[in-house]
Amino acid sequence: MTKKKTIHHEKPMNRDMMQLANKKLFDYIEKQNFESIEELNKFLNNHVTGKTIDEIIPSKKGRKSNKEKSNDLMYQAYDSDSKKGIKLAKQALELNIENIRAYNYLAENADNIDKAYELFKKSIDLGEKQLGRQFFKENKGHFWAMHETRPYMTAKSGLANCLEVKGKNIEAVKIYQKLLELNPNDNQGIRYILSGLLIHMEQYNEFEKLYLKYKDEHTAFWLYNYALFLFITKGKSNRADKALRKAYNQNKHIIAFMTGEEKPTNEVFDYYSPGEESEASHYLLDNFKLWTETPNTVDWIFDFNEKLKQQN
Repeated sequence: MTKKKTIHHEKPMNRDMMQLANKKLFDYIEKQNFESIEELNKFLNNHVTGKTIDEIIPSKKGRKSNKEKSNDLMYQAYDSDSKKGIKLAKQALELNIENIRAYNYLAENADNIDKAYELFKKSIDLGEKQLGRQFFKENKGHFWAMHETRPYMTAKSGLANCLEVKGKNIEAVKIYQKLLELNPNDNQGIRYILSGLLIHMEQYNEFEKLYLKYKDEHTAFWLYNYALFLFITKGKSNRADKALRKAYNQNKHIIAFMTGEEKPTNEVFDYYSPGEESEASHYLLDNFKLWTETPNTVDWIFDFNEKLKQQN
């Protein structure tokens, strides 16, 4: 018998691929019935660290269920180009008509916003049916901690994004707020999207409430949006300048890109690192219009940048 060749991925796993791999690993670990944390850590160190999910989990003996086969197809879809991935996602649905990940994949690769909306809506309806009302009551507040919730949470975020594109911002805000109720730790970064949307809608009281919930946050996304909020509501003031300086210290590239002193790379970043160009690119992709649509903001940025040069 020819030994099956292990495929090593040169590119990083995307979000969905990682989620599915983590769920496979979590389910496998649960079945091992470890008697102590030490025993679990020993297993992780010896059998998990530095290995792919296919190397960790042995091939299942006997026939796989259609649900398992469907998930395997989605794992392949995440690692394929969109054309092949769409085909695999459709095959996954033939095996399991309730595969939420497949609907999400098709929604994210839909050729129009209405089709994406309907597919995400289908995912949400299935997620609520599969999880059940009691599950929502018992686990509200720490949803993301359970792997089975993540396809549902992804669909809900996707639906809110569709509503934004369709100009239905009030409905989108309600969904984003609901996601934060389900998971205040916000592993999805919903607060960043919502903060920008609230500023755009001139819902400054709601923005301030949101900001206070995460006031100890120090990411560029949070600090730059807060500086913009202060400029809009307080004008060109010491408080706004101080907030902008704090944001600048977190990521200098954002100011440099906005003033034209640095040219953004054409590279599309799947991931970003704090303080780096990748983070600046992600931030401006979502928020550049927000800055330019606010009167006098551009002048404020250039004045701020000139002061920085004089200080240096």
